[in-house]
Amino acid sequence: MKEKKGIAGLFLAGVLLANGTAVSAAEVKNLEVNRMPSGDMAEYTPSKPMELLSGQDAAELDAIMQAYNAGGSSLNKNASGSYYYYENLDPVAKEIYDVMLGVAQDPVSEGNIGLMMTDIDPTGQDYYYEFNVAYRALCFDHPELFWLYAGQEAEMVYLSEAVNYGGFYFVYIKMAEPFTNYETQMNAFNAAAASFLADINQDASDYEIVRQIHDKLIDLVNYNDPVGDGEVEWDRGQDLAHTAYGCLVADSSGNPNYAVCDGYTLAMEYLLQQCGIEAAFIGGMAGSSQADAGGHAWNIVKIENVWYEVDATWDDAGSQEDDLTPGTEEYQYFMEALNDPEYREKLDHFLFLVSTDTITHFVPGDEYKYITSDGMYEIQMVQESVHIRLNNSEWGSDCDSAIIALAPNAMQSYR
Repeated sequence: MKEKKGIAGLFLAGVLLANGTAVSAAEVKNLEVNRMPSGDMAEYTPSKPMELLSGQDAAELDAIMQAYNAGGSSLNKNASGSYYYYENLDPVAKEIYDVMLGVAQDPVSEGNIGLMMTDIDPTGQDYYYEFNVAYRALCFDHPELFWLYAGQEAEMVYLSEAVNYGGFYFVYIKMAEPFTNYETQMNAFNAAAASFLADINQDASDYEIVRQIHDKLIDLVNYNDPVGDGEVEWDRGQDLAHTAYGCLVADSSGNPNYAVCDGYTLAMEYLLQQCGIEAAFIGGMAGSSQADAGGHAWNIVKIENVWYEVDATWDDAGSQEDDLTPGTEEYQYFMEALNDPEYREKLDHFLFLVSTDTITHFVPGDEYKYITSDGMYEIQMVQESVHIRLNNSEWGSDCDSAIIALAPNAMQSYR
């Protein structure tokens, strides 16, 4: 479900003359703005089940692996020393994740095939579940693997003879096919991330770094309405607007810096990781109420050993302008509020470093009301809303819910 429009009420503060007629002070004039986009998180389609190999097929894969020369360094440049979901996986999923990460270092060469042994039958549901948990945890932890998250041109598969060798099975993990655009897209992504971080003061406090990145990101990025509304479809995978690449480079149609919620979230996570700040991806549902909530993504961020929740997508008030018609009364008052520095500061940070309790059921206070300069209207541009994590909702896949259940709660809002 896609909930794109929130209601910002223009409440009459005095007597308004409309077309020369006095309007009762009890009347309310509503202004629709793009306040609470949801239903825009990419829904995961679990990987294909295991491909069964013959003995000859397995021997051919072994020969390809032996001939493989890893060559130079990978273009995957994530400098983080901590990956939250990996560190909290069970041993089986963690081992699969490790093999996948090795394959992701060179998704172009057919010889880069991962091999692991397991005592779990790879033809069964237990291994299939572990494989998908590992796959998604890898995508959530490593936003630079945007090409795996989107899945338009790249995906991983696992193969096995399904022959029990003394209590163990051999499982091969490889790219379904070489990712031919890897070098072009990774170079563009790395350059964009480096450019973004060039003027971020990384000698500042963790709080100041998080704020710098958050504010610059929502200033740079435009919310991608066509993708968010489900108007853009691909034969395979998801639009790059769902990824950090869409946020920092371009969506699949080539529109620069156009993203939806998971794109904002993954870009925020990646940029913080490069500054040594631990962050993680949260998937769930959000909306004006639980009844009309849709799929959504946001972050948790760790500052001074304390976790906080951040929704950069909803903080991006500037993306609302396109939903109004210039020259109208609504546009005039909306832009007045948006251009008021003190009020804009509140809009851009209403879900910045808040507690889990706050974001789960957000109720705006009087500080989010804006009185127009002519004294005629009281505008409330921030609405009551909910954010519900996947493990507490009915939306999303079982493996995604299992991963998000590992995430910590934010016990307090930032002081």
